[in-house]
Amino acid sequence: MKNQLLSTLCFYLGIISIALSIILWGWAPNLTSNGFDAITDPALREALKSAHAERWGIFVGLWPATLLILSRHLDPKL
Repeated sequence: MKNQLLSTLCFYLGIISIALSIILWGWAPNLTSNGFDAITDPALREALKSAHAERWGIFVGLWPATLLILSRHLDPKL
């Protein structure tokens, strides 16, 4: 019973993390500053913000596969 609950939780978190990855990739440059405001060159600042958002999107994009595999492993009846 406990494994089934954990399996279901991992499954839904995997699905949610897909959307989170897309959101971070698209909107993270506008959400975070991370010291980019101190950069005076506007083109460099935007390039760094975009690269930072892309890295976060890719990092979170690795979660779905891990969570969905864990879901399957915890409850092989699915």
